[in-house]
Amino acid sequence: MHRIAALLPAAALALTTGVAPHSGVPAPHPPIALRDYRALTGITSPAFSPGGGRIAFIAQKADFAHDRYDASLMVLPSGGNWATAGSWPRTLVSGMRGLQSPRWAPNGRSIAFIARGTKKRAQIFLVPAGGGKPRQLGFAPNGVEQIAWSPDGRTIAYVMPDNGLSAKAKAAHHDLFTIHNDDYQIHAAPRPSHIWLLPVAGGRARQLTFGPTSVLENPPPFAGSVTAPVWSPNGKSIVFTRQIDANDSDTDKTTIVSVSVATGAVHVLTNTPSFEYTPSFSPDGKTVAFLYPKGPGPLSQMNVYTVPAGGGAMHDVGAHDGDVATEYRWLPNGRGFLGIVNVGVGTDIVYQPLGGAPMLLGRLGSRALRLAPSQLAVSSKGAIAFVADNARTAPELYLLPNILSANTRGALVRLTSLNAAFVNYAYPTSVAMKWQAPDGQWNDGILTYPNGYVAGKRYPLVVYNHGGPEAASSENFIGGEIGPLRDLFAAHGYLVFEPNYRGSDNLGNAHEHAIYRNPGVGPASDVMSGIQQLEHRGIVDTARIAVVGHSYGGYLTTWLISHYHIWRTAVVADGAVDWTEEYELAGDGNMAWTRYSLGGSPWNPRSAALYRTGSPITYAGQITTPTLILSGTADITVPITESFALYHALASRHVPVRFIGIPGAHHTPQDPVHLELYYRAILQWVVAHM
Repeated sequence: MHRIAALLPAAALALTTGVAPHSGVPAPHPPIALRDYRALTGITSPAFSPGGGRIAFIAQKADFAHDRYDASLMVLPSGGNWATAGSWPRTLVSGMRGLQSPRWAPNGRSIAFIARGTKKRAQIFLVPAGGGKPRQLGFAPNGVEQIAWSPDGRTIAYVMPDNGLSAKAKAAHHDLFTIHNDDYQIHAAPRPSHIWLLPVAGGRARQLTFGPTSVLENPPPFAGSVTAPVWSPNGKSIVFTRQIDANDSDTDKTTIVSVSVATGAVHVLTNTPSFEYTPSFSPDGKTVAFLYPKGPGPLSQMNVYTVPAGGGAMHDVGAHDGDVATEYRWLPNGRGFLGIVNVGVGTDIVYQPLGGAPMLLGRLGSRALRLAPSQLAVSSKGAIAFVADNARTAPELYLLPNILSANTRGALVRLTSLNAAFVNYAYPTSVAMKWQAPDGQWNDGILTYPNGYVAGKRYPLVVYNHGGPEAASSENFIGGEIGPLRDLFAAHGYLVFEPNYRGSDNLGNAHEHAIYRNPGVGPASDVMSGIQQLEHRGIVDTARIAVVGHSYGGYLTTWLISHYHIWRTAVVADGAVDWTEEYELAGDGNMAWTRYSLGGSPWNPRSAALYRTGSPITYAGQITTPTLILSGTADITVPITESFALYHALASRHVPVRFIGIPGAHHTPQDPVHLELYYRAILQWVVAHM
C-alpha cells in the first residue's frame, strides 16, 4: 500500500521544500494587488459528453458594477488540434442569473442546466449542444435545487422543496411553527425537499418521494457534500442521500436510500443511520458507492464504501489514509475510483481499485508545472478533466487522456487559457515545512517569503489559521479561506505562515482525529511550535507577529491571543469562540459537530466542563492584543452573537478592537464587492498595526 504521508514531496505542488528563495533578485513583474483579482475567471463543473469527445463547464466572472457573479456555460472538444484555432472554448449560454449544474443529455445533443427562470426562481433549461436558444422545461413553483437525466434521456429528476404556508394562512397570521434542531435565524417551518420526475418531451412533473424526511440540502457537519440524485443504469431506481427530517442541524442523520421510479417505494441500503453521503451507482448498476467516516467516530477521514444495489453489508474500499471529502468518481470499467484528496500542503488524485493498493498520481505534468487538481470529471473512455492551479498558476481546465496509462505524466493537456493574463505578475515563493509539537504530534504547513526576500534579514510574520478544522491550507492560487491574502501580505514585506495543525485532514486519519476533545490546547501547541521553528531560523522579527483566522481558524486565533502574548495584532473572522452557543444557535450541522467533537452536549456530565474550558470566550479577559472582528449578519454556521460577545469582552476593558458587520453575509461574503472589502479590511488592519 502506498502511504499518502510518505508521498508528501510529490504532492506538495508548486513548492520548493524547505529552501529559501534567492536573495535580492529583482522581480520581472509587479506584485499582484487586490484589485487585480477582479479579472480572475472561476472554472467549475466540468462534464464530459456521453462519448467523451466534448467537455462542458461553467466559467464565472465578477461583475463589480452590479455586485454579482456572472456565469457562462461553455463547451470545448476534449482532443484534436483545436487549441490554435482561436475559437474554443465556445460559449453556449451567458447572461442568465444563477446558471449552474450543466448535465449532458444521454444522446449528447443537448445540455440541461439550472438558471433563474419563471418568477425569478431556479428552473431547468435545455440548450442544444451545438448552440441555440435555451428553453425552460416545465415550471417548479418552489425552485429547482438539483437535476439528473434518466439513462434513456426521456426524464429529468429534480429536487424541489415542499410548499410552505399558504397565502391565506400567512394573511391570517396563522404562522406559528415548531422549532427543533434549527439555527437561530429560522423564521418559518423547515420544508423537506423531495424528488420529482419531469418528462423532457412535455407533460406534468410527478412527485416521487414524500413525507417528513428530506433529500440532503444543507452542509454536513464534518465532510461530505450535497449531491444530485443518481439514476441506476437501467433507469429503474434512483439513489440519494436522505436526511431524517428537514432541520438544518440534523445533517448528520443521513442514509443512502434507493427509490423505485415506478412505485416510489424507498429502500434503505445499509444499517448505519448517520453520516452517509454522495452516493453513486457502479457502471453495471450492481453496486452503490458512498462516503462514510473511517472512524473512530465521525471525527475522522471520509472513505469510499460500497454496498450491493439491493442493500446489504457495506465494504470499506478506501485503503489509503486520505480524506475523500467530496470528489470521487467511478472508473468506466467499474473496477475502482478516482478521488481528490488533501495530501500535505497540496491536493492530489488518488486511484483506488476495488481490490489492491491505492496509488497517488503525484506530479501532474512537468516538474515546472506541478498542479493541485479539483473539480474532477471522468469520461466513458477513461480520460479525466479537472480544474487545477498552484500558487503561481491561475486556475485552468486540464485533461489527462487516460488516467491509468503508464505515460500519464507526459500526457497532461491544458484545455483553457481563460486566466492567461495572470502570468504578468510577480508572485512570492512558498515552501512546505514540517515540524513536531512538544507532545510528538507531527504537523505541516506553508511558509511564504516576502517579495524581494533578502537572506539574513528578519521580517514581520503573519500566521493564518485555516477553518474547518477538517480542512487544510493548500498551495492554491486563490483557493481556501486565505484567498489573496498570502500574496498581499508578502507584497507588504511579511512572512506568511499557514499551519496545518492537528484536526487538519491532510496528514492522515490519526492527525485529524487528534483534535477529539482537544479543541484548543493541542492545535495551539502545534501553531506555537511551528512559530518557534521559524524563529530559530533567524528570519522572524519577533516584535511584529500577527495572527489571523476564519471560522475554526478564528476560534484558534482567539485561543492563541488569550493564552499567549506575543502578538502585535489579530484578526478574528466569523470566529467560533463559544461552544455552547455553537451547539444551541448554529445551523449547517454545527450542533452535531460540537456534540461529536467534544464528546457530548453541554448538558452531558462527561462533556459539560469542556464546553467552558475549551471555549476562548472563557479566557477573553486575558486578551490584550489589538483585534479586528468581522462577521456576516446572516451567518448561521458561526452566529454573529459570538462576535458580539468577543467584542464586548475587549471593548469593556479598553483593548483596541474594531467590529465590522457584513450585511447579509453567511460565513464569508458571497458577493464580489463585500468579499473584496472583507479582504481589504483584514489587510489594512494588519498593515496599520504592524
